[in-house]
Amino acid sequence: MPFTDRSDLFGAVHENGINRVVRHIMRQRPSLFNYATPFFHNHVEMFCAKFEVDEKVLKAKNPLFTEQELLPILGAPVPIGLNFCLQLSEVAIDFFPGSVFNLPPELGKLSPQRFALHLKGCMGIDCPSRDVIDELLPLIERYLVSQKQLVIGETKENVPGISTHYTPPATTAFNTDREKQHTIPLPTRELICFCLELYAVGYFEWGTVPGSQQTWLKTRLQDLEIVDLQPNNMESAIECYLTTVLKLGILPRLIIPLEKMTLDLTKEFQKMGLPLGRTVQLEPSAVPADVPNNPAVEDDQIKAFFKLTVTGRL
Repeated sequence: MPFTDRSDLFGAVHENGINRVVRHIMRQRPSLFNYATPFFHNHVEMFCAKFEVDEKVLKAKNPLFTEQELLPILGAPVPIGLNFCLQLSEVAIDFFPGSVFNLPPELGKLSPQRFALHLKGCMGIDCPSRDVIDELLPLIERYLVSQKQLVIGETKENVPGISTHYTPPATTAFNTDREKQHTIPLPTRELICFCLELYAVGYFEWGTVPGSQQTWLKTRLQDLEIVDLQPNNMESAIECYLTTVLKLGILPRLIIPLEKMTLDLTKEFQKMGLPLGRTVQLEPSAVPADVPNNPAVEDDQIKAFFKLTVTGRL
């Protein structure tokens, strides 16, 4: 049966097309998906997840990642910090019946008229070696004494300036002139990396909104799962929080009134100097009067159906 048997206009997008566009964006705009401290400008190989970059990005010398401040050492009397990176390494969408990726057992199989989203994020944090900590600890203690910041009480002892042969930049961190202090990165040898995968299942529905006479298209979250995060109660708590944020904070902002999806063709043709003589509107086909689902999520595609409404004469 032709798709236009119950509609005047039909359009569809295949999941492969959407995922291909996402991959192109990730290659051409890597800074939208990778965040790290300036250290990584000269150490790209230390990113937790390797990522492809379009040659045009390299030729144009566009940024490979978005720069972030160092991760501060909380409680330290001087501004020192750690290098880190945060990456969104995988993004994919899958429409019913599901062929792009497998859902975790907790979510089961993809049900009719459902779509799934898969995200994979990785983070790497520098962990200072014992040698670095052993070198800096007496210097920090010495600095505290010189600044009379000990909890046990003030000291009248004058402590000479601090320097270290281990890492020259650390000398700057212990500068007593507060206005000249900058956050100093501790020496980075390797990162401790970890990755998390998130799966979400959603669907579309038409409904009303209190106080509005219009019909609205709404995106709903059915379920969400973070894979193998331990302990189990921590995983459940984070999943519950993310679910609440999506259902009450983000998705309600994405609802669209039918009026916004209606195109007045009469006005558009008048702008081009082509009067139609009648009122012609293009609007989504009604559910379930015209079609059972609109948009329809099936056959690895998202399908949209529209109808032309022609009324009277101008």
